[in-house]
Amino acid sequence: MTPSSPTGQAPPRYKIAFLTFVGLLAPVYFIPEALFRLLPGEKLIVTILAVALIVPLMMYAIMPVLMRVFDGWMKR
Repeated sequence: MTPSSPTGQAPPRYKIAFLTFVGLLAPVYFIPEALFRLLPGEKLIVTILAVALIVPLMMYAIMPVLMRVFDGWMKR
């Protein structure tokens, strides 16, 4: 859920898209790499596991922190 601005409007979509991009950079780079080391040659399984880890990580850990940190910018 995105926090609303003082006027009650949601932040612009491009700002949410930008924060999503920033939030995905590290997990998309590091999680599959770590899983490939644990499960070499298992591309499909690694992809499924990576997505299964990255989605909740973004939803419940990364995006809430980014939304709090960039709250002022999101409301402009």
